[in-house]
Amino acid sequence: MVTPKTTSETEMTNIAQKFREQLVSTVQQGQKMSIDAAQTWVKAVSVLPVPDLPKIPGVPALPGLEAATKYTFDVAADLLNAQRDFALQLTNVLVPAAKS
Repeated sequence: MVTPKTTSETEMTNIAQKFREQLVSTVQQGQKMSIDAAQTWVKAVSVLPVPDLPKIPGVPALPGLEAATKYTFDVAADLLNAQRDFALQLTNVLVPAAKS
């Protein structure tokens, strides 16, 4: 009779950690490729003239792209933290129910 191999908690932790590292590495490689492509594109189009956009009276200037990007990621981080707290609270509610 063949018995299935059981995976210990330590082995699962190691597998999860390796997966996490590979996922982050793959994302970072993709990000580097995107940055390289964007730099190449910017260099290619930098020779083109850029017209000044007209200012509209009464309309405030828009924030710079860097400020808008930082703000967007700050909001995303706040939402992710709220979701994490919710998931942990829900886990704490459900885990005792599953053990009884």
